[in-house]
Formats: sequence, structure tokens, C-alpha cells
Amino acid sequence: MLDLKTDYAEGLRLFYLKQYDAALPLLHRAAEAGDAEAQHFLAMLYENGSGVERDYAKAAYWYRRTAESGDREAQLTYAMIRALGKGVEPDLADACHWATLSLHNGNEKAHQTLSIIRAQARDAADAATEAFTAAHKAGDADEALRQLNIAAECGSANAQFALFQLLYDGQGNIPADRIGALLWLRDAAEQGHAEAQRLLAAYSGHTEAAV
Repeated sequence: MLDLKTDYAEGLRLFYLKQYDAALPLLHRAAEAGDAEAQHFLAMLYENGSGVERDYAKAAYWYRRTAESGDREAQLTYAMIRALGKGVEPDLADACHWATLSLHNGNEKAHQTLSIIRAQARDAADAATEAFTAAHKAGDADEALRQLNIAAECGSANAQFALFQLLYDGQGNIPADRIGALLWLRDAAEQGHAEAQRLLAAYSGHTEAAV
């Protein structure tokens, strides 16, 4: 980890001295090895064309790598990239996934963006709901759960409430995750799900601790 931070720090120093040819290999080495700060910095460089040729595909790649490391700001940025198709194929369901993850990781700035993306992703939510029903009838529990998550991320209040029910105490092979459950309950309540609103009031103390 020390070597990664040394590469990043030295790369950053050289970059600000405008010694780009020397800086970029160090930044790339740190980023490829998993340094989230280096990944985010490279993403911004390629997006803005700072010291490198502007390349939206490379920017998207590095934003995704940073998002995968758990950075909630990068998760929201990558959600917008996926929604707009900036350097990648547009994918509203994937955009909803990353924006939901950002919000559930505590980034309240994701709330408005997620609402906008979900409004455009209603067809994706409906398709995932249909796919969930088909998988459930076929007895494919893993696929049913995957599609239920897609529907919930794309804005289905019923799917969000169902995930709350699954996660609160756990069912079958699904372990209990009460923090995750309450986040889905909040999502459903905010979209007007009456039972979710009633339960959210009852669990308010737990929700405040969770979020």
C-alpha cells in the first residue's frame, strides 16, 4: 500500500509540474494496483482532457473502477455516465444500480439524480418485474432475486418492499441484513407505498441509526 501511495503522490507531484510523460505511468501503476484516489484522478483527467487527450471511454472505465472500490461519489458519477451513454453504451438499469448504491452508501446527493433516472427506467422496472415472476414460477430462486433487485433499483416500490421483507429477518439462503432492509423500506415509503410508510414510522429509530 505504501508503494501505491508513493506512486500516486509522486505522479500527482509531477502532474502539477506539468511533467505529464513522467506522471502518467506512475498514476496508471497506482490505479491498476487498486489505489482508488489514483483511479478517480485518472478518470477526471480523461474526462476533462487534462494532460492527456480527452477520452470518455477511458474516463468511464476509471470511474467504474473507482465506483467498484466503494467510492460513493464515483458511483453517482458512473450512474450518470451510464444513463447518458458518455463513453459507454447507455443502460438505464445499470445507471439505477450505481445511483441506488451511492444513495444507500450515504450519498444524499444521489437522491435527485436517482429519481430522474428512475423516471426514465420504468420500462426496465416493468421488464424486470415480469422476469422475476417468470423465474419465480420456474423455481429459479437466484434469477428471481436478481430480477427483483433490478426492479427495485429501477424504482418499483413493490419490489423494494419485497426486498425489505426478504432482508429484514432473512429467508432461505438470503441472510438477514436489517440495515439494507430498512434502506429499501425507506425507498418504498418515499414512493408512496402505504405499508412501507406505516412500517417506516414504526422502525424510525432503527432507520435513523442505519442511514
